[in-house]
Parts: sequence; structure tokens; C-alpha cells
Amino acid sequence: MAIENTDLERRVLAHERILRALIRHIAEEQPNILTRLKQTFGQGHNVGEHEQDYTSTQQYGDQFIRAIESAIARQADID
Repeated sequence: MAIENTDLERRVLAHERILRALIRHIAEEQPNILTRLKQTFGQGHNVGEHEQDYTSTQQYGDQFIRAIESAIARQADID
């Protein structure tokens, strides 16, 4: 993999970690934020969705929100 690709991947992963942490902190004060995010990334037809190995923006958004919900649930189990 080219250096540029690995650098980009690390940057994207860093941004994802920051966003997850921010959303978890917001969810502590505004529990409905996850519902609002789910509504924002609602179902729709995406070009290419029937192609092999295609992952839509919706699917990535759902995975992202589920990961945050899991992190919140794990933290609640600890507290």
C-alpha cells in the first residue's frame, strides 16, 4: 500500500475516533442525538448499491452509530 494511502487511512481513523468521542459526550446530555443521526442518514437508493463489495454511505453511517451505541452501553455497564 502506498504511503499516501496509509497516511490517509490513519487520518480517517483519527477523525472517526474523535467523532465517536464527541457524539458519546453529546449523548450524555442529549440522549436523542442518536435518533436524530439515524433519521439524518435515512434509507435511500444509492447508485451502485447492487455492485459486489458495495457499502453505501447509509450502511457506513449505521455501523458508525451502532458502534457509538455499543460504547455508551459498555460505559453504562461499568458505571
